[in-house]
Amino acid sequence: MAIKDILAVVDTGDKDERFLRDALAFAEFHDASLAIVVLSALPASDYALTVALPYVLLPDYTEAVEAKQQRIAMLARSTNVEVRTISDQPAVIFAKTAVYARYADLVLFGPSDNYDHPPIRRDTLERCLFASGRPVLILPTGYKPAAIDHLAIGWNATREATHALRDATMFAAPGARIDILILDAKPTAQGHGSEPGADVAHHLARHGFTSTVVPIQGGDVSDAEALVEAAHRRGAGMLALGAYGHSRLREMILGGVTRDLLTGAPLPLLFAH
Repeated sequence: MAIKDILAVVDTGDKDERFLRDALAFAEFHDASLAIVVLSALPASDYALTVALPYVLLPDYTEAVEAKQQRIAMLARSTNVEVRTISDQPAVIFAKTAVYARYADLVLFGPSDNYDHPPIRRDTLERCLFASGRPVLILPTGYKPAAIDHLAIGWNATREATHALRDATMFAAPGARIDILILDAKPTAQGHGSEPGADVAHHLARHGFTSTVVPIQGGDVSDAEALVEAAHRRGAGMLALGAYGHSRLREMILGGVTRDLLTGAPLPLLFAH
């Protein structure tokens, strides 16, 4: 399926000019419609327990919204870009953004340091993953879109990884190489089968892709770092991952690949749940 509808998510800060340019270039490359949603969080006492209030005074909030809309208009110029601003308490912002995402093929986020309010970015991204049914792509700063003839999938034989593989093939050029990265995998009756990675490699071959099973052994780095390093070292143009194969609560407490990578990486990260 071709990518024709893209939703990019920003906040009211001024750190994301590079990401906005990257999102515009990405949409142009795919000949896709681009909608930009601006997260404009109103102060909420419960959310203030974990993050600083985005705006203390209403004039600050109003000024930030207007400045952001003007900045986007200047960058977009004659490009047909729709801008939507969600001005509400954080919980409502998360829910509304996920609803908007249902009507896009893909949701774009920039790296965490491109946002003035990273916790709001993270929670919005997670809600999109859990509630929209659409994949989320985190672009690295300065990403230049190109046909992807080599990508990697972090494969653990879960439902989430299967969704990520399906979504990743939207980007893959015909006959693309796909690295199947398998971390500390062992044969199982349910999941990997007798030969981890073999079944998904056969499946990809039937779709005309050339695949390589790449075993990765856990070591001194985290699982997230091991997957990113392997994909980057092998020259993949994208790393696709199933998001929250374990529960979100477990990852919040114990850590996990999804939680570790939500801030971004040196290559595009595609998440599906």
